[in-house]
Amino acid sequence: MKRTLKFGFICLIFSLAGCASVQQGKHYADMANEHDFEYFFPGYSFNHTFSTIEEAYEFVNVAQTKFSRSVNKSAAKGLAARLTGPAVENDKLVSVGCFVTAYNSNGSIDIDLSKIDQPLETVLRNSISVSVVFLVFYQDRGVSISKFYLAPGYWYLTNSQYNRFIHQGKIYETDYPIGWGIEKAFGYLKKEVN
Repeated sequence: MKRTLKFGFICLIFSLAGCASVQQGKHYADMANEHDFEYFFPGYSFNHTFSTIEEAYEFVNVAQTKFSRSVNKSAAKGLAARLTGPAVENDKLVSVGCFVTAYNSNGSIDIDLSKIDQPLETVLRNSISVSVVFLVFYQDRGVSISKFYLAPGYWYLTNSQYNRFIHQGKIYETDYPIGWGIEKAFGYLKKEVN
């Protein structure tokens, strides 16, 4: 009887966590629908600052939801990483950098998004492979959160990730802890996760 109660309690916890996650996902989807693609992605590369880590967290989640729904591709891979490099001086604000990449039909030639003559969303929809990377800096810590998307009928031959980033002229090396996603990355920024 005790084992059954313990198992039932564990199932209830996972069930409640799953419901909360679904509701949060719907909340982000509703927020993403409130604005067009350019609101979240004014260009292929940009920087924002936020007053609180919670605002930055919400922005990254909603922007990632908007990106995923707009590019019309399946998420194929992506990880979150700790960044090692110089601290970003920002008076305790949260700094969020973002860049987007796109690849053509053979998947190996980068499309120069600085020279496109169509809306960014259109170019991303017409590309075979696209990625979005958020670089988030808070106090003395930084993380990267990346997602890669592929058109139907294509697959990645390797699961390689970014080894380093250059952000505002500074080099940051990546370290990919096992099991990290947005939650763990922001937990690290808030010093709740090592």
